Amino acid sequence: MKKFESSFEQTGDIFEWQFIGQVDTKNPEYQKALWEAQNEEDKEGLKNGYIRFKKAVELAKKFQPYDPTNPDKPFARDIRIALQELLKLTSDEEMDKVKFYTASGTPLDKFHGVDAFIEYEENPQEDPYRATFDFTMNPQKQAYKGDIVVIGKDLPDPKLNPKEYLQKIEELAARILSKMAVRKVQEKKKIL
Repeated sequence: MKKFESSFEQTGDIFEWQFIGQVDTKNPEYQKALWEAQNEEDKEGLKNGYIRFKKAVELAKKFQPYDPTNPDKPFARDIRIALQELLKLTSDEEMDKVKFYTASGTPLDKFHGVDAFIEYEENPQEDPYRATFDFTMNPQKQAYKGDIVVIGKDLPDPKLNPKEYLQKIEELAARILSKMAVRKVQEKKKIL
């Protein structure tokens, strides 16, 4: 079976760009927002450009290269659809509650190891369910920070092996749903 890496020698950045896209970190508006966020964090004693997780998520969300409810990258689009199917969402309004975000190249990636994340906002008055991704071409990588790890050599090429690719997407969607449920239970226990 042909895997994604078989098309040509990949780097992690190319792999991420092709499957989940990247935030345009050279955009002057992004640069200004990044500078402001780093300044705020610096005033609170955080140095070296570090941005806390929640603020890094907000920054990534604000500068998406595509509509998170209709991503144009294959993995982003396909994993979102698979999760919608598992959640048995049918109306456009329900399906729009599932959003996929790339964080590639942002502080969420650099400081927190999150290349992308997917959210399901069941109730707008509550924090969304969220699962994070770490994409890598290095199968020997020892430490993963994302909830779901996607290793390039394990992801079938969607054009060469569409059936195997969709099976992998469905497997990952099931893991995402499980991770989201566990995290929500853990968060509720902290509140109690």
